[in-house]
Amino acid sequence: MEKILIPIDFTRSSNNAIAYAVALSKNNPIKQIILVVNVYITEFEQLLPTADFIQFAVDKAQALNGQLSTQFENLKASVLKKLDPAVRVSFILSKMPLLPSLRELIKQEKPDLLLIGSDHAGATEESYISNHLIKIAKVSTVPVLIIPALSRYQEVQKALVPFDLGNFASLNLIQHLNHIHNWPHPKLLLLNVDATPQVLFKDDVTCKVVEQISTHLQNYQYKFYYSVEKDVLKSVNHFCYKNDLQLIIALPGKHSFLYNLTHRNITKGLARNNYKPVLILKNAQ
Repeated sequence: MEKILIPIDFTRSSNNAIAYAVALSKNNPIKQIILVVNVYITEFEQLLPTADFIQFAVDKAQALNGQLSTQFENLKASVLKKLDPAVRVSFILSKMPLLPSLRELIKQEKPDLLLIGSDHAGATEESYISNHLIKIAKVSTVPVLIIPALSRYQEVQKALVPFDLGNFASLNLIQHLNHIHNWPHPKLLLLNVDATPQVLFKDDVTCKVVEQISTHLQNYQYKFYYSVEKDVLKSVNHFCYKNDLQLIIALPGKHSFLYNLTHRNITKGLARNNYKPVLILKNAQ
C-alpha cells in the first residue's frame, strides 16, 4: 500500500481520516498521501443569466479557493510534522463535481486505497464527504476504507467478515486483500448473518462450505461464527462489541452482504458505526 487518496472537507471526521492515515503510515510503507478538496459551482448557479450573479460567482469561487488554500497549507504543515519525511503529501483543488472528480483521480493517480472519514450518529458538525460516503464507495474502483469519527488507528490483527451462507462463494473476494500492497493478513472472524445457522448442522452442507472456504482462504487464519439476529446491523454491531477486532470487511457483489445492506438501507448504518473502520473490497481489482 503505497498511495492513499483522501477526499477532505476540513471537518472533524475528515481530519480524523487524515490522522488515521498518518498513523497507518507508521506501520506501512506509504509513499504518498493525496488530499483532495472540491470547489464546485452548481449548474443551476452557472445558468443564472445576470451579470451581477456571474461576478458574484467568480468572486465567491476566488474567495473560496483562497480560503481553502490557506486551510490546506495549515493542515499540510501540521501533517508533515507527524509524517516520516519520505512520505509525500499532495493537495488537489478540484472544480469538478465530487463523484466525477474522484473517478478521474482514481483513474489518473491509481491509488491503492480510497480513505473516507465518516460522522458518528451524534455529530453536530455536518460533513459533505460523510454525507456522500456510500455514493463515493460505489463509484470507486479501488478498495474503500471508511474511518468513523471516533475511531483511532490500531494495528489490524483481527477482522470481521459478515457473509450470507447462501452466497459463501463470495468469500473468495477476500483474496483481493492480497492486491492491496503490504496490507496485513489479519485473523478473519467469519460471521454468518443470514440467521439460519441450523442448516450448517447437515453434514453434506457443512463439508461443502468448509471445503470451498478453505480453498478461498488458504492464506488466512479464520474461524466461523453464527448469528441468530434477524436485524443484520444489530448482529454485526453486537459482534463487534463482544469481540476484540480492529476492522470490518464488507464484500461486494450482486448477492453479497454489502448489496443486501445497500438495498435495505443499512450500509450507511454500518459505515457510521462509532468505532470500527470498514474496508469495502471491490470486484474490479
